Amino acid sequence: MRSIKILNALLLIGVIFIILTGIEGIYAEDQSASIPIWNGSWVSKEYHLLILQNGTSIVGSYEPKDIENRDPGVLKGTLSDDGRTFSGIWSESGTISLIMSDDMMSFSGTGSVDQNSNLTPFEYTRTGNRTSEGILQENPWSGTWDTIHNTYTLLQNGTTLSGTYIPKNPDADEPGFIEGRISDNGKILNGSWFESGTFTFRISDDGKRFNGTYTHSLSNSAINDTWNGEKIE
Repeated sequence: MRSIKILNALLLIGVIFIILTGIEGIYAEDQSASIPIWNGSWVSKEYHLLILQNGTSIVGSYEPKDIENRDPGVLKGTLSDDGRTFSGIWSESGTISLIMSDDMMSFSGTGSVDQNSNLTPFEYTRTGNRTSEGILQENPWSGTWDTIHNTYTLLQNGTTLSGTYIPKNPDADEPGFIEGRISDNGKILNGSWFESGTFTFRISDDGKRFNGTYTHSLSNSAINDTWNGEKIE
């Protein structure tokens, strides 16, 4: 009889231990994403990154080491259940202002890059030449244009314009799109440019590195490139 009581007591202790262990595991799993292990400054081959974690949501920004050839941008996404994987969308944007020549065969102007830090806003000049045949007199901006870095395909509809551009060197920049408005005299285009894509970062066990991939567009068929970084503070 005594041995049965001892056996029952041992079984009860075992059950309690299993329950407590399970609760602790669940608690640890629930808390894993809430510990701000992503907070801080990071550095990758091409960029400096600042990441801010709030529970399972993350926002951040990145600044290129070479501002002449790459653009700054923002990161926005969410964490996986274990808090180790950060996935979301990156985006870059800026303004553009172009003036068409009198013969409607070229343009010149300026552009700017939206800075997400205290850096001085970066501005650049842009010149291009028409490469498509024929000029639509009522919509002269429509057509294909060639610049040093990109090929633009523009479509004008009255005073509104939209279009896309493809970099000649895809390793140095990303494709994007343009939208803007044309002045009353048809000579000046003022608008904005946008670039975006997806990314996924996976943090290391020691919380000091991440390995990841990114795409150059939001398309499901977009090709992945690597994006790895190290924590610096």
